[in-house]
Amino acid sequence: MENLRIIREKRNKSQLNVAISIGVTQEAISMYESGQSYPKATTLIDLANYLETSTDYLLGLTTDDTPIKYMNKTLNPKEQELIDMFIYMKSEDQLKLIGYAESLKDKVKN
Repeated sequence: MENLRIIREKRNKSQLNVAISIGVTQEAISMYESGQSYPKATTLIDLANYLETSTDYLLGLTTDDTPIKYMNKTLNPKEQELIDMFIYMKSEDQLKLIGYAESLKDKVKN
């Protein structure tokens, strides 16, 4: 995942800083960057959130490393606030929020 190293350096973060912030080892970050290992999906989401980019960029599916908060300027303030909160949540809390949102959506349908 060459883009992981690129965006980490662009954001002026060390491997250790990223590792501590998302709850993995520095060795794991090094292995992700060198392609010797790949992160679990939840770790990939944590990396993207912490580095304020998309999982698509980290995976090399796009060359656009634009921070997520700047990708869609058409959001209203409440939508943007929700996204900003979501970005900084731990992946387990993100999953809980998604589940809660889905249950609210189901109530609207019924």
